[in-house]
This record gives sequence, C-alpha cells and structure tokens, in this order.
Amino acid sequence: MPANLPPEYFEAEKRFKEAITVAEKILALEDLISTVPKHKGTDKLRGDLRRKLSKLREESLASTRKGRHADIFTIEREGASQVCLAGIPNSGKSSILASLTNAKPVIADYPISTLIPIPGMMPFEDIQIQLVDLPPIGNDATDGWVSGILRNADAIMLIITLTDDPAGYYELLLSKLIFWNIHPLEPEEHKGHERGISKWILIVGNKLDSADAEMGFRELKERCKGRYPVISVSAEKKMNLEELKKAIFGISHIIRIYSKAPGKDPDLLKPFTLKEGSTVFDLAGKIHKDYLERLKFARIWGSSKFEGQKVQRDYVLKDKDIVEIHA
Repeated sequence: MPANLPPEYFEAEKRFKEAITVAEKILALEDLISTVPKHKGTDKLRGDLRRKLSKLREESLASTRKGRHADIFTIEREGASQVCLAGIPNSGKSSILASLTNAKPVIADYPISTLIPIPGMMPFEDIQIQLVDLPPIGNDATDGWVSGILRNADAIMLIITLTDDPAGYYELLLSKLIFWNIHPLEPEEHKGHERGISKWILIVGNKLDSADAEMGFRELKERCKGRYPVISVSAEKKMNLEELKKAIFGISHIIRIYSKAPGKDPDLLKPFTLKEGSTVFDLAGKIHKDYLERLKFARIWGSSKFEGQKVQRDYVLKDKDIVEIHA
C-alpha cells in the first residue's frame, strides 16, 4: 500500500466498497481516484483504480447499447433551474462544476475523465440552481444520451478553452447542437420561438489565467457577434466566478417571487421560482391549486407603480416582486 494516503482516501474507499449499482460504483470510484496524491509511490494504485473505472464504464455503456438505459442517464431535476455544461475534452467543465457546486467530479489531464452525468447544486443568493457536467461532445459512445439530456435542460453552458482555437471550437459546438436539432436562442428571440428544441445558452471561455487567453477571449467575442452572452473565467484560479453565477442565473430566465399573507410580513427566505413572463395567475396555481378558481386579485410590491398596488390575474410579475394573493 503506498504511503501518505490522506484520510479522504479511506473515506472514499469505504463509500466505493458500499456502492451497489454500477452508477454508484462509478461515482464513488471517481471520487476515490481524486483523493489519491500524485507521486511515484501511488503510480500503481492510480493505475489499478483507473483500470477498475474503465471496466465499470464499459459495463455501463454495454447495458445502454442493449437498451437498458441505466438511471445514470436520467438526471432528476432539483433547484430552480437545470443548466448543463457541454464542451470538448479538457475544456475544464469538471473544474467549473467543482468550483461552483458541492459536486466532486474527477479532474484529470487525460481526455475523457467524465463518462456519466455529474450533477451539483450552485447556490445563488436565495435559490439553488442545478448544474450538470456531461461527457465531452464528440464521443460516439455517449453523444446519443448526452444530446437527450441537453434537450431536456433549461439552458446550456458551452465551455471553451481560450488558448486553443476558441472561435473554431465555438463553431464546432454550435454546429453539433444544431445537428441534434437544439437551436440556441438569441437575445431578441422569445420563449414562444418554435424551431426544433430551443435553448438559452451561455458561452464560457475558460483558463483565463493562461497565456494568450485575453486574445482568445477577444476572438471568441468577435465570432459570437453579440448573438449569445460570453464570459471569461478561470476555474483553477477562481477568477470571475461570481460573474459566472450571475450569468448562469441570467440564462435560466427565471424570476423569484416572495409571497405575503394579508396583514403579515412577506416570506423572504423561500421564494417561488417561475419562468420569466409568468403572471399572478401562474403564481396562484403554484401556491395552491384552489387559488386558480378562487383568485380575485393580488397586491404587488416591487415592479408595481406604487407599493401594494392592486392588480388582476394577468399582471406579469418581475424578479423579486412581493405578492399578496386575495381569494
């Protein structure tokens, strides 16, 4: 047994031994590998663990080819929105996920370290947004179900390395989405736009701390021509991550609404989340289905012309409105 293994290794090893399903074993083994320090004394151990991981991945993919779609290919929605990360190998998707959420993906310098979807929850002010890291685009063994998860997400982040032909990879990723009939929405387009599967996207230029990154970012922005929001970050150096969180919230196109009972203070801790363009009637149904028939009017604090303004059920709500339902 190699020396100098940290306590986290033995905790992860215990979780791996207790794992039952193939999906659980893959997740636990990826976590285990990430705890092994890189030095000569651990070379054999890391090699053995990677061989085990490769075998488990082959089992998982074999079951998929036979039509037995494992649970790992279905991501249960959590939080206010689901945003998926897509990119080519070694673009830094896993590093960004680890920087923004509680997830612990394998972060490695070999081409494909993520072969199953890895979800994590990103806190943003008073809500949580679910981020999902996916295997890199361009892998025939996984592209089929990766495209399925992207089609069901609320929004997509395209992760592009700023130091390796960012404009070229931007075109490549965009064309792949369109090939899958996933059409990125541009700022002037509306939610009612119908053209295959339409998704809001965010272009994230990663590795801002690298040489020539600034030049790559200018090239990427010029190629986008304002069609989509673009932001540069460094997951490794934790650069611009707060700005990235705001941008992720932006492409989610959701609003937070605080409820208020008549004569009482509003609940500012647990907002309701709705899609942009939602009305008082939409909120009423989310609070309780009985309100859909009994709703008379509402009072609004925030986007209204004056505090406590009386509005009807078709009033369009804005982010951080306080709403008092009268039924």
